[in-house]
Amino acid sequence: MKLNTTRRTGATIGLAAVAALVLAGCSTNGGGGESGDENVLTFTAAGEAPAQAAIDAFEAANPGVTVEATFANDDESYQQTLRTQLSAGTAPDVFRVWPGNGNATSITPLSDDGLLMPLGEQSWAGDVDDSVRPVVEDADGELVGVPVTMVGIGAIWNDQAVEAAGLTTPETWSDVLQFCADAKAAGKVAFALGLKSAWVTQLVPYALTATSVYGPDPDFTDQQLAGDTTFADSAWQDAQSQYLELRDAGCFNENPNGIGYDEQMTMLGQGDALGAVHITSAGANAEQYAAEGTTFSMTPFPATDDPGETNLPVSVGIVYGANAKAKNPELAKKFIDFLASSEGQAVYATAAGAAPALASSDFEAGPVLAAITEYQAEGRARPFPDVFWPNTKVQQEHLAGIQELFNDSITVDELLQRMDAAFAEG
Repeated sequence: MKLNTTRRTGATIGLAAVAALVLAGCSTNGGGGESGDENVLTFTAAGEAPAQAAIDAFEAANPGVTVEATFANDDESYQQTLRTQLSAGTAPDVFRVWPGNGNATSITPLSDDGLLMPLGEQSWAGDVDDSVRPVVEDADGELVGVPVTMVGIGAIWNDQAVEAAGLTTPETWSDVLQFCADAKAAGKVAFALGLKSAWVTQLVPYALTATSVYGPDPDFTDQQLAGDTTFADSAWQDAQSQYLELRDAGCFNENPNGIGYDEQMTMLGQGDALGAVHITSAGANAEQYAAEGTTFSMTPFPATDDPGETNLPVSVGIVYGANAKAKNPELAKKFIDFLASSEGQAVYATAAGAAPALASSDFEAGPVLAAITEYQAEGRARPFPDVFWPNTKVQQEHLAGIQELFNDSITVDELLQRMDAAFAEG
């Protein structure tokens, strides 16, 4: 996952992208952006495994076509290199971009600079859900990116550990607190938490506010932008207070600020913790630490005592765009169309450990990813809060503030006031 953290810049990278990066691994292969051969497509991405799987499938479906691919070692170097290539006119035909706004290789700044090929006339354009379109459109509402994966945040469970403890997964907030007490009595941690990895800090609040803030008021961020509400004067207060309530109820391991992501996944995989509130890729990552035969599942994390109110936070993860000055524009469109196809979505999402962003009859959702499709179909999915925040500072204040909150060095009021001040900077 980013290992830093969709609305950010430079050192901060979209939370949704984190899931794909954790699973994908990154490396650099040969390739470039100078081909003029009509059967050669140039391509670049950060995150090799799922992209290479899609490339292999595309080449198999198009005999005689070659994709020359370059993969970056990390997001930050990728972003810097791509921007330099775009400025110099040497960028490849197709490249990975970030949804929404916030870094130099996100949809908004790239489209504002006229660097992305319009895709609104492609046959699949009408299949992009209204909840997804805003982060893959330019300022005029023109589609300029193809969404490939979706990720969600919920309670990821080690199924065998939960069963061995004689417990059932909670469906209400009161159930969560009782689950924590019962897990502790069984000598287990209810939820592994690794706040030393700063991006992990935001996951529990995102899970809670999907129900308490953005569930009843999907336009909450628009109201903030209009100056009609703030973090401090909203149910964000409740969510952050619930976070501390979980801590004080013994729901987490000791010293969360001293535990990182890898240790968190080890606890979950080995069953020392029964669950973790995390992104959907966590199950696949915990599996590497688990005994053979261990399975993982996900349920939305409740914020109230009415299960019918519970929503699931979801976000577009990986997005691709085509170079407005592609040397092979027709082949670029053909590859983009493949990524939008049922096969392309399934191949990429499966390799990334994510759900497809567009409908795919070829994709089989496992028990961790099934909730994304279910809650989207029921209208109970909400975007990650940061997707539409006006700058990266809001999230930076949130990440640092949670660590301070768990150290009791600031209060919930102080945290939210700092987030409000950052939000107001626009």
